[in-house]
Amino acid sequence: MTWTMLIAAGLIALTTLAEKAEAQIYRGKTITIIVNYPAGGPTDIEARIVAQHLPAHIPGNPTVVVRNVGGAGGLIGSNQLGEATPNGETIGFFTQTMTDQILGNPSMRTRYSDFIPIAGVESPLVVYMRKDTPPGVSVPTDLMKTKEFKALSLNAQNTNTMNQTIALDLLGVKFQPIPSYRGLKDVETAILQNIGQMANSSLSGWRGSVEPTMGNIVIPLWQLAPRASNGGYPRSKALPDLQTFEEFYARVFPDKKLAGNIAYEALRAFSNPQLAMFRIALAPPNTPPATVAALRTAFTEMWKSRQFLADYSKLIHTEPIMISGVDCQDVLADLGKVRQEVKDYLINHTSQLLTR
Repeated sequence: MTWTMLIAAGLIALTTLAEKAEAQIYRGKTITIIVNYPAGGPTDIEARIVAQHLPAHIPGNPTVVVRNVGGAGGLIGSNQLGEATPNGETIGFFTQTMTDQILGNPSMRTRYSDFIPIAGVESPLVVYMRKDTPPGVSVPTDLMKTKEFKALSLNAQNTNTMNQTIALDLLGVKFQPIPSYRGLKDVETAILQNIGQMANSSLSGWRGSVEPTMGNIVIPLWQLAPRASNGGYPRSKALPDLQTFEEFYARVFPDKKLAGNIAYEALRAFSNPQLAMFRIALAPPNTPPATVAALRTAFTEMWKSRQFLADYSKLIHTEPIMISGVDCQDVLADLGKVRQEVKDYLINHTSQLLTR
């Protein structure tokens, strides 16, 4: 019994010392969360919920502030985080453009796989369209009757653009891509003003912004859902009544298969990792392990908070699914395994978008 008590006392002491050490890291400090898209957009809205709740779960109770660094499809903010001092006082809350790393974007100064993941949030993507797009879209399959509508998105290499344009190419729909917007809030405004007719958004963007403000103007066409553990693509539990892209394709082309199609393989090559961690909290490369551990623990504990989950769920109408930092690291590592044939397809697709 004496030895048991001594061991228990030793473990308690070690735990106390660890907590004190973590507290010293952040006592009296301010953590800046870089958001790589402009204020008011879906990434920003979710980041601010995190910023509101995170301090209570970090020993030392630091101040947490959000800094929006939009532009270049999220790449400017990403570059700033990559060059930040790796002391845990600057982290990112991003929507990543996976194609930047897959295609080796020369403007990308820090590869996503070189950042240190803290936690991620899984999310489907929702594609939506104005109902008054000629000759009229009252049900999703009416998309196949439309001609030369404008599909609005971010820059040409951004996953927001490619998710949309590759899917439309697979469907054989004629459209005019407009990959020129700084953020999704600007896209929503343009759709509202009928400057364009189609766009896409994350779950939080759809639930928190598009649906409440334009639900009578637009119709959701499909969701691009995260891959399940069995390799399939079932409907997200957050959107059980909205068909997946795979279901939509099967409905309009019952005799065709997506499997084996290079365009579909390319679509899933970057959308699978993106949807698995649609939002991701990251630390700069070379952040000390103790600091990373403190941040990962804080996110894990925050996800247990009923108030945090309630605030987040109010936005997306379902509890957010957290992906651990370790699992995020595995997903990022897969970015380096994309086949060259798929990369070539994506490069060609991007070049064609700019000349349509």
